[in-house]
Amino acid sequence: MNLRVILLVVLVLIFTVSGVYLSVLSFEATSLKEAYHNGNLEITLNTTAGTVPHVVMVTNNGKKPVMVESGQILWSESSQDLVAAESKRINQNSSGYIRAYCYETNQTATPGEKLNPEGKASSEIKHIIDNSNLTSTQNTTLTQLQIWIIVSGDNLNINQGETSALVKKQSISTAEINRQLADARNHLLESLNITEGEIKDIKSDSSIDIGDLINGFIKWIKNAFNIT
Repeated sequence: MNLRVILLVVLVLIFTVSGVYLSVLSFEATSLKEAYHNGNLEITLNTTAGTVPHVVMVTNNGKKPVMVESGQILWSESSQDLVAAESKRINQNSSGYIRAYCYETNQTATPGEKLNPEGKASSEIKHIIDNSNLTSTQNTTLTQLQIWIIVSGDNLNINQGETSALVKKQSISTAEINRQLADARNHLLESLNITEGEIKDIKSDSSIDIGDLINGFIKWIKNAFNIT
């Protein structure tokens, strides 16, 4: 069997198992999307353009805990879309901070902007995120560049949007950012076992929201057995 096919199968299995595991752990927790649509959640971007990773504050005004999962896309109409870089449980009537990577390539982040939970990133992007080291600036920058390479179809413009802001914030020269991009591309090819020409074929978001399916199943069980 083709090694790329095997890798993709493994990534899907990891994505599925991690989703089941998180859902079991958060059996009494509400999903981010459900809490938001019920009007019990507020997600606010706290950091300025060029920050890697960004930090968002999640405020849960509901009566149940909320579970944030890594790979969750946080959408904004006028600011930068983000993707959660870690999983965290936010208790009822409390706030918590979540680190997140930029998801777009041509938009700039605006502090104080409100974000909405949307779909999930693809298994490939989630694999990259879950293998990043959030305590290392070098590693988070590498991870961010890999995400941008995928989202842009390997056609990243370093002179616009959040990419340009990152270059300015870290005082990176044009030669250095191009070197880092080459390193990120090579790391991506090795990690996903693909060729450079196959980068454009990688999807940036997931067509199936496994978290929603699992949460829906849990909700059905609760209703069927009158679990409150």
